[in-house]
Amino acid sequence: MLFLCFPPAGWWPLAWVALVPWLVSARMSSRLGTALGSWLGGVVFFGALLYWLYLFGVSVWVMVAVLLGVVMMVWGLLARWVGRLAWAPRMVGTAAVWCGVEWARGLGQYGFTWGWLAYSQSPSLPVLSVAKFAGGLGLSFVIVLCNAAVAEAVVGILRRSSPGVAVARGLVGAVVVVGCVGGAYLLAKSRPVGAGPSIRVAVVQGSTHDTLRAEQVNEPLSDAEQRRDVATYLSLTMQAAQQDPALVVWPESALPGAPGQNPWMASEVSGAARLSGAWLLVGGPYMDEGGRPANSAYLYSPTGNFIARYDKVQLVPFGEYVPGRKWLPFLDRYHVRDQDFVAGAEHHPLQAGTTAIGPMICFESIFPAIAWHLAREGAQVLVVMTNDAWFGRTAAAAQHQQIAVLRAVETGRWVVRAASTGISSIISPDGRVVAKTGLFEPRVIEAEVPLISSSGAGERWGPVVAWGLMGLAIGFVIAPAAAPRTLKDPRGPERAPRRRGKAREAQPKSRPPKQGKAGAR
Repeated sequence: MLFLCFPPAGWWPLAWVALVPWLVSARMSSRLGTALGSWLGGVVFFGALLYWLYLFGVSVWVMVAVLLGVVMMVWGLLARWVGRLAWAPRMVGTAAVWCGVEWARGLGQYGFTWGWLAYSQSPSLPVLSVAKFAGGLGLSFVIVLCNAAVAEAVVGILRRSSPGVAVARGLVGAVVVVGCVGGAYLLAKSRPVGAGPSIRVAVVQGSTHDTLRAEQVNEPLSDAEQRRDVATYLSLTMQAAQQDPALVVWPESALPGAPGQNPWMASEVSGAARLSGAWLLVGGPYMDEGGRPANSAYLYSPTGNFIARYDKVQLVPFGEYVPGRKWLPFLDRYHVRDQDFVAGAEHHPLQAGTTAIGPMICFESIFPAIAWHLAREGAQVLVVMTNDAWFGRTAAAAQHQQIAVLRAVETGRWVVRAASTGISSIISPDGRVVAKTGLFEPRVIEAEVPLISSSGAGERWGPVVAWGLMGLAIGFVIAPAAAPRTLKDPRGPERAPRRRGKAREAQPKSRPPKQGKAGAR
């Protein structure tokens, strides 16, 4: 059920009840049953959601699903533990520990937020209003709270112990959820995003490659192939120039080589910027003085001059670098890169005249903290540059696109997304996709993009809500230790074992009186 909330199915309303069977099982099963069931459920969910990983090897796909299943096992055990509390703290605590686990698995060098519940809601603008004020994690909290309310009613009915009371409790939780979503939507409608001047932005999707295969990761393009790819982007840029854009964006890896080492390539890109009369942001590699590559974005002015460069900071583990490479020689069979990328020093906006651009390259777009940081640093528009040719025609490209929608809503900024083979899009701060491409089609999309400098609610409160929910989760994990003895069994007071004392109060047995001979007569 949880998998069906995301592309390719995309049945987003299902997320509001998809966790109910899981929660009911956690409340009514043993500790071992909860652990095994939660782990198996996590393996199935992540295995189905990330099915496209088979493109990099079936063993990689299985290994990732098994490891991420442990995350779900932790959440299932915590949900069972929180089940010791009274009904209202139990529902809130269940949602809090879910969000605590979600936030934790997105932290650090190996963080991975793919599959956050909030991403599934990208088609629903009213629901996305919650993320506008509380971030994606706040939206996940509201979704799990709804699941917990329904589970509360279901458990009461199954146990046949005060089912009417349990249903009433579930209705209370559901009313709170509806109030949160409705209140956020009305508040968002009453507070439109203030914007300054707008610029016309064009996104160029070259689609110069078919599905990239894992074994191609170390295969360089020939000179003819490089010139063909660059020529495709130059032609589409001239097509975009007919609408007089102020900014043209090419995707990640649009340049097949580093301009500093390929004079002809640098000349072609400079000429494209000059002929189009627009600021040009292009993705390509950069080679430092030690010969180490970086995954970079180059900014050219309308006069054709190179202005600034951004180097990707959050690299993909085992995709762009191999941790402990010298201790893992067997990884060569999985077609990892021969040479690691070097990470950039920091996330920072690029200044294109009077416009501040917040660049995020591919993997970086799945981390809300990066988008929040760029917005706080003054970025007026966020640009996601990605090469999704590795995903082929799987649902991964649509899943990746959904994440960009949340980044727009959370920061209150327009998001311009340039993907090498799709899906490219332009997204408004309320989550509307105003322009969009399909997969593997050479195309240009354009839109008028207002520049936003004001601090958005999500940008201010998103980090506070995220860390607040982490603290709340820790508090609810500690709370059951102080719960009344009658609530110690997570399956409910009526299932708690009775205490047996050493001495029992003697109760006289009633015996019929002895009948003697006189009594017999």
